[in-house]
Amino acid sequence: MIEVRNLHKSFGSLEVLKGIDLKLKKGKVLVIIGPSGSGKTTLLRCFNLLEQPDEGFLRIGGVTLEFKGGSKLKRDQILKLRGQSGMVFQSYNLFPHMTALENVMEAQVTVKGKSKSEARAYALEMLAKVGLGDKADSYPHQLSGGQQQRVGIARAMAMDPEVLLFDEPTSALDPELVGEVLRVMKSLAAGGMTMIVVTHEMKFAAEVADWVIMVDKGRIIEEGPPKDVLENPRSPRAAQFLNLLTETV
Repeated sequence: MIEVRNLHKSFGSLEVLKGIDLKLKKGKVLVIIGPSGSGKTTLLRCFNLLEQPDEGFLRIGGVTLEFKGGSKLKRDQILKLRGQSGMVFQSYNLFPHMTALENVMEAQVTVKGKSKSEARAYALEMLAKVGLGDKADSYPHQLSGGQQQRVGIARAMAMDPEVLLFDEPTSALDPELVGEVLRVMKSLAAGGMTMIVVTHEMKFAAEVADWVIMVDKGRIIEEGPPKDVLENPRSPRAAQFLNLLTETV
């Protein structure tokens, strides 16, 4: 389903990803953890080419790309891979002048070429799936942060992606709103959606992830089932990070 081999990414002289290898089967949930500046968000953004790798191999579903010598991909290659994934951003990224319904419809019409009536029906279905069927006509400023993030999830789902990518989806939320977003994500995982999640929510990782990786200084330093990684890390650096995380919760 998803495969990454020897993935490298640099920004100028700073090498952020230093040869990442991983695989994820369809219907599974991968959680990526690590300290700030470790490269975890850059890795996530490489999955839908918001950041283009310099070297390596990337496969999502039936789309395969190889990166060599920093050469740039063609637009149709980028769009083909992006069609395999849906991104849920940390800061929602909703269009403020559009209702929740219109936000979920927009990419279906402009990218997928659906008719407005078809996109509207599917958008309403996706909003209902995240518990916002009664908020279709609300604008982002009329919604709580948790509700806005759930609109973002509905928008990503409406593109029928092979995988959903989440970039710290609860980090911008007030603590009391975190639960409603995590409940939606748990429901998606239970329904068999393939997901890759960058998060500091260790309880979510323990309950929902099939596989956890810890990234530090551009490399995977720990990986395995959540119980092994979160409770019995092998590397001293992973143990140090998880202990600090526990102390601040």
